[in-house]
Amino acid sequence: MVDDKSLFAVPCGLFVVGVRTEDGGLGGCIVDAFVQSTAFPPTVILCSQHQTRTNGCIKASGVFSVSVLREDVDPFVVADFGFQSSRQVRKWDHVAYRMTHDLPVLRDAAAWFVCKVAFAHELSTHTLFHCELLEAVQGEGVSLSYGHYRAHMKTATVAAFQAFKKAQAEKKA
Repeated sequence: MVDDKSLFAVPCGLFVVGVRTEDGGLGGCIVDAFVQSTAFPPTVILCSQHQTRTNGCIKASGVFSVSVLREDVDPFVVADFGFQSSRQVRKWDHVAYRMTHDLPVLRDAAAWFVCKVAFAHELSTHTLFHCELLEAVQGEGVSLSYGHYRAHMKTATVAAFQAFKKAQAEKKA
């Protein structure tokens, strides 16, 4: 038996993955499965859901960025990248970012990385990407853990997204 709640006891962070889309635009999503695998040489692992556009873009290009969210991140950033699809929304239009290696990274990240896929392994619902680091930069602030998000930000994130959707609907009306 597997108690799903036990998985939330595993410490992990929250990250925004950035990609170039097949049409030359920008895409991305929230992930919580990104870890360092080796320090020398510097490699990381990203586990990405099959059905996301971001996953397809990583497979097509072989590169992506990762922005480490900070504890003081605007809850809307989590909502923007976590509650809607890059297939319908230009998520990066709603946040402050910069470009590096032709990929977007959040301006207020605790750290950010540019990753090149060395190999991929298909799992039942996810793709495990093992990557070399092309660039890694330490930012400022405390990294946001998934536990902190669940305990202190989840309600504010939902509220921020509802306010955003209401404002979007009012613009169209």
